[in-house]
Amino acid sequence: MRRTTIRTAMGTALLVVATLSEIPAAGTLAQQAPAERAAAPQLTYRVTATQAKLNRRLIGPVKRWLHGVAAEPVDSVVWNGEGSVPIEGTLSLEISPVSNTGYIKAEWTDVNGKWTYEQDRFLHPDEHPSGVRIGSSVFLVDSILNEATAHNVYLHGDTGSGMPVLPTVFTYLATWGPADVTRNGDPFDNPFEIPAPQWLGHLMVTEGARRADGTVRTLTGEIYNPGMAGEGAVEPGDLEVHLVFHDDVFPTTENIPPIFSFFYHLLFEEVTIEIVHVDPPVRPEPPLEPFGRRPR
Repeated sequence: MRRTTIRTAMGTALLVVATLSEIPAAGTLAQQAPAERAAAPQLTYRVTATQAKLNRRLIGPVKRWLHGVAAEPVDSVVWNGEGSVPIEGTLSLEISPVSNTGYIKAEWTDVNGKWTYEQDRFLHPDEHPSGVRIGSSVFLVDSILNEATAHNVYLHGDTGSGMPVLPTVFTYLATWGPADVTRNGDPFDNPFEIPAPQWLGHLMVTEGARRADGTVRTLTGEIYNPGMAGEGAVEPGDLEVHLVFHDDVFPTTENIPPIFSFFYHLLFEEVTIEIVHVDPPVRPEPPLEPFGRRPR
């Protein structure tokens, strides 16, 4: 097994490459995948994350509440760092993008209470971009559509994949799907139709998009905004996990982003990522009969 650890000021990347014989005998997602997928190579991501922040700020008198939590008008991207508040929280995940299986679990405590987030299904919204990749040439870009677990893609910014709420970020892993959320031990249900009572969850493991002070900036040091989608600054030596949950109705609100009735945005800045690749067993060829003929 080969291990490469990359440490940054705000995160740790742990890359593990293993052969089949070096994977534990039980408990791996590759072995839990359906039998019909057993012959396919398996790529498993394991991530743990701490040093959480809540990105959320009221931008006016509360017009609407949801289960005791302010729902509008709320800025959930806070590019200028105002409202990016350190909180206690942890996140863990284990996901196989090939078999589209795994789980995400997060726990945190903030001004609104004690929360949990759990997701074990991965489904993409219809006709929704999942990221872009450089194609066979640096001048060609492949657009990925409707993948519920995408890896090694670029998202947001001017990619056309996701709103430009962040600069263009390289994303090691991105997921979408229905999630269960609790607050203070009680279900925090989504009342806004699809996928009620669950929420639409979205997670990204990315290079750094926020600085230590919580700001998102452009290449010239200005505060980022969607009008500068192609000018955002990132930190390739940093790692972040972004976790959001929201409704999928797309109303018009006074929130930022404006198309959600409720939006909750967490950031984790101390990140360890482990990537394990498992090749399928090689099927032996049947023995040769005399004169080089194989049995039928």
